[in-house]
Amino acid sequence: MSTYEKAVLIVNPVAGQGRGLRLGQQLRESLESRSVVCSVRVTSGEGDARRWSAAAGPDGFDLVVAVGGDGTVGEVVSGQARSEQKVPVAIVPVGTANVVALALSLPWFPGMAAGNIQGGRIVSFDVGFLPEEDRHFLLMAAIGYPARVIQDSPRKLKNMFGIFTYIGAGLRNALKLDEARIFIEDENEEIHEFEGNTVLLSNIGKIGDINLKVTPDTSAHDGLFDLTVISSRSLWDVIAVIFRMLTWRYRSNKRLHHFQARKVVIATDPPMPIQVDGEDLGHTPLEAEIITNGVKLIVGTRYREKADEGGFLDEFALPQVWPRNRD
Repeated sequence: MSTYEKAVLIVNPVAGQGRGLRLGQQLRESLESRSVVCSVRVTSGEGDARRWSAAAGPDGFDLVVAVGGDGTVGEVVSGQARSEQKVPVAIVPVGTANVVALALSLPWFPGMAAGNIQGGRIVSFDVGFLPEEDRHFLLMAAIGYPARVIQDSPRKLKNMFGIFTYIGAGLRNALKLDEARIFIEDENEEIHEFEGNTVLLSNIGKIGDINLKVTPDTSAHDGLFDLTVISSRSLWDVIAVIFRMLTWRYRSNKRLHHFQARKVVIATDPPMPIQVDGEDLGHTPLEAEIITNGVKLIVGTRYREKADEGGFLDEFALPQVWPRNRD
């Protein structure tokens, strides 16, 4: 069990329809009852969480707690990735989707997640970096269909309908899948060409609690991105791809390609929208590279570092290769 002395709580006051601020105060009381000196900092705009996170180590804190949704967590991770003095980060999820919390196998309820802080295991994670945007990400960058879903899910609707906003946007956009030519240049300056409507650039690609694994061997601890190129021309194709992900079936398929790289430049014709950890980020092209051990995160008891731990049907997983041409 880790023992902390001084924590900074970075709180998004509007997360969870206003629950973030209340939870932040409750968490402060809980930690201070365990002799942890706490400083609560409430965000008022973009960049606050990133700046406070980057300064946590130099300011003498030995714990950062992010109280908010995936956007707040993303800024905190970015701040730590920029800092040479790493400090463990705990997450209390109060956003709409809370995908990061799911990926780390944290308790679903904020109160239980707060209880995981003292006893949780600390694990180093790779972080993605977009040099053109000077931006980091923990989960993935997605091009095409997933980005359109994000664009079609405004904050007002998410506050009203929560996760159902994404479901509705997903169904609407699945009915209008347009393919593009996709060009991916790897760290060896080789260019590989595909046709498809989605590119997933994954750092964390496994969500064990819902049994979803985007790519066969995705790990946030191997110094590699896992890329998935999807060509789904109909709603039925989308359902088939999701089924393969849920059942971890990765037999060769012209609708689904996988490979790994440390650094990539992705261009498409025509340009396609981009989302990074659930946030809209314009259109292609996109340049990305991996930063090894960029952040230390406190994970849940069920989290496993290896992608194949706790799964099933792994006999269908294929070795990672570069398919040079679309089937």
